[in-house]
Amino acid sequence: MTRTGLRPAHLAAVLRERVYGGITCLSTLLVLAGRLGDPLDPWSAVLDLVIATGGIWAASLFAEYVSHLALHEADGERADVRLLLRASGQILEAAVLPGLLLVAGALDVVRFSVAIWASVWLLVAEMGLFALLAVRRTRLPWWKQLLLVAALVGLGLVVIGLKTAH
Repeated sequence: MTRTGLRPAHLAAVLRERVYGGITCLSTLLVLAGRLGDPLDPWSAVLDLVIATGGIWAASLFAEYVSHLALHEADGERADVRLLLRASGQILEAAVLPGLLLVAGALDVVRFSVAIWASVWLLVAEMGLFALLAVRRTRLPWWKQLLLVAALVGLGLVVIGLKTAH
């Protein structure tokens, strides 16, 4: 067990799903950012984020449950369902702050374009933070830990570059 009360395999699943959620949310926001020059209804954009995030969450939850059934050849126990929901819920949690920023933009609390771009950079920073949390207790030398954090932040930057290049 880790300090979080999760076994290492479950902690790995939580971190994996957070990265998936972050990349999905980031990609969706970048598609929306590409439409900022067009008439873009802010509430429609919020709905796009909810649908994209909800869709990847449902797919992840279903895939995990089916693979669990195949592995154990039986229905999961209540504790297993909670662990599946905890891990897959990271996808939804990755979209909470960006979603709130988009809602603030839709309500004209901030300019909508600012809300989208703030969400994009927030997600990149969040990916770096979760990478740091993942490697901080490893036995890797500090420079390898830093390299892994930089690699995940770099992945976010590559996604931004590829989505905005076309």
